[in-house]
Amino acid sequence: MSHSSEHDARSPNASSDKGDATPDYADRILKGGSSVFSGSLIAKAVGFALQVVLGRGFGKTLYGLYSYGLSVLRIVRELSTLGLQNGVVRFGAEHNEDGNKAALKGTFLAVGGLGTGAGVLMGVALYLAAPWLAEVALRSTNDPLVFQLFGIALPFYVFTYLGSRMARALGQMRVDVLLDSILQPALFLLFTGIILLLGQGFRMALYAFVASTVLAAGASAYAVYRLFPPLFSSLVPTIDLRTLLRFSLPIVGVSLASMGLARADRIMLGPLAGEEAVGLYTAASKMSVQLRFVLFALTAAFSPVISELYHSGRTDELAQLYADTVRWIALGTLPLAVVLIVFAPDIMALFGTEFREGALLLRLLAGAYIVVAGSGSVGHMLQMSDHQDFAFWVNASMAVLNVGLNWILIQWYGVVGAAIATGAAHILGNVFQLWGLYHFTHIQPFRWTLWKPLAAAGASGTVAWVLFAQLASLSRWLIGIPVALLVYGGVLLALGLSPRDQAIADDLWAELRTRLDA
Repeated sequence: MSHSSEHDARSPNASSDKGDATPDYADRILKGGSSVFSGSLIAKAVGFALQVVLGRGFGKTLYGLYSYGLSVLRIVRELSTLGLQNGVVRFGAEHNEDGNKAALKGTFLAVGGLGTGAGVLMGVALYLAAPWLAEVALRSTNDPLVFQLFGIALPFYVFTYLGSRMARALGQMRVDVLLDSILQPALFLLFTGIILLLGQGFRMALYAFVASTVLAAGASAYAVYRLFPPLFSSLVPTIDLRTLLRFSLPIVGVSLASMGLARADRIMLGPLAGEEAVGLYTAASKMSVQLRFVLFALTAAFSPVISELYHSGRTDELAQLYADTVRWIALGTLPLAVVLIVFAPDIMALFGTEFREGALLLRLLAGAYIVVAGSGSVGHMLQMSDHQDFAFWVNASMAVLNVGLNWILIQWYGVVGAAIATGAAHILGNVFQLWGLYHFTHIQPFRWTLWKPLAAAGASGTVAWVLFAQLASLSRWLIGIPVALLVYGGVLLALGLSPRDQAIADDLWAELRTRLDA
């Protein structure tokens, strides 16, 4: 009896502690996510401006050539990083939380040294393979220079990427976004604008890409030093290299499989349909991928929390937070999805009138990315809960499927076939990962409260289609898109936020007012 009474007496406090912890984590995710979100707004603006300048400045064919080379560069980068971009977050965040500076220094040095060394080797390989790649992959230009210069840039590209993940491990989300998504594209945009103003051509733009990558790598090294001065101190580092690599190396397969999903379409369009098709498809892909914007911001802040909660056995809190993030992602993603799908021809025309024909591509890809965003951080949930091997096999299977579907459908339907193949592979991959997550952890992210943003998106989409059919192109920008967004917000407000979201919104609003009054 006394044992039971003692247990009952402790239970309310235990429950209270658990309940108190969840809002703390939710606040941490939202604050970290808002930091990434604000930084990502700048990144998206810079990235969008860069794509428009390249598309308008060089046309579909040369824009396609650059996009093709960049796709190859990013695939080779995933090989070069050895999965350490995730390993440094997994173990770096843990060492930082524990205050173990020696282990943190060892992790950073191992990640930087191994990744950059692999980048040098792979860069040399890419440079030497450039003539063969140009002969096999480029139907219109057959110019190896893009691969040669990107091979030179590769080690710097890898180092900047790993530096951004070191900042993420330290909880510095804004620095992470700056290094990963803003600095190099901003420098490249600046240099490209100058090149176009001076009347220089596409080759000079490729040299500008290399210069921007070198400068970004230098800034990355300086940023990591400022965030973690012991990195270059006399502190003796400690590192469990075997554990780091055991976690990281399988993620190479996951990353390559993910790249196969993300890049196989463009890689195969080059030899099968030519650089012009790559340019048109890339423009549509760049716009549709914006639907992962909120997903990216929240995942960056959520990833360290997943590891902390799962490995401390607090799976109920983890499940609730995962469901919360999926709902927040839906709230922020669905209005943009309505705009991209309904007003696709006008949005594609931003790259130039010749890109307008890619509206169907944008609609197909946007539909697939709605499913990707609606699955939330499922890939990170699997990886950070030590089920990275399953994530690898799912992504590897979908990458193989994607290659096969692209090979068949591009020859049947051209560039539209690439969109169908890639969209199908993305959807199936996320469905399998959601099943695997539930199978291993009994966690799934869907709650009944999702019906409100879905209803708001349905109402907004209906109004948007009517306006698209009735209005001229300019009026769609001035009237159609704003009205569609207002309808979404109005319906959402009429339905009301959930009590949990309302409490969080009130807290965020109070914090914003405090900052404005300060």
